[in-house]
Amino acid sequence: TRLVSQSLWSCAKMVEFEDQELMAEDEDYHDVDTGNESDHVAPNLPPYVKCVDEYLQFLIANRSQMTPKHISQSIWAIGRLRLADSFLIQEMGDIASRSCAAFNAREIANIVWGLSKVDYDRPEIISKLIQHVTTSSKLTEECTAQESANMLFALGKLQIRDKEAFASLSSILRNRLREATSQAVANALWAHEVVDIAPPRELLSIWAQERLGMTVLETYGE
Repeated sequence: TRLVSQSLWSCAKMVEFEDQELMAEDEDYHDVDTGNESDHVAPNLPPYVKCVDEYLQFLIANRSQMTPKHISQSIWAIGRLRLADSFLIQEMGDIASRSCAAFNAREIANIVWGLSKVDYDRPEIISKLIQHVTTSSKLTEECTAQESANMLFALGKLQIRDKEAFASLSSILRNRLREATSQAVANALWAHEVVDIAPPRELLSIWAQERLGMTVLETYGE
């Protein structure tokens, strides 16, 4: 399973690289307001992607041999390649759910991001996976700004209005804002907007001050 999951991941990375080249050549391309630059996909996928379904079928048949890293890599690739086979997507989501306790923060972030990109329709599993991070002091401590933003993006993309998850992930992002990219913060703010949850004022203020160079005036008596 290691070689197959790595092959699947490699297919996705090659498509990602080719998409980046396409965007660089496309003068009319502008990042759309979906919270992630990866929403731009080449219309004609390369021929090596045709083997992806077979890779996934093999992994599902040998699920007992998959490590947390294999599962995370494979589901990230599913999202990056925008696979359309609902059966394979559901099977991989179930595998992730059953292995939830074994994942670290990075693996959870990759999994929920990947599932969100294929419009996974099991919000309870997404919430379960994210809760594994937000309820663990160890995983919360190791979670990066990018990972918290990716999880927020997944919640927004799937329109999962989980106030506790949004609060916990926003807190992680706020505490690590200096390491966050502009895209990561934009993803997080976009996700809040989609599910109609107001982002923390402190997050907006720090974003305005440190990223936009704006002076934020404190208000009182509200």
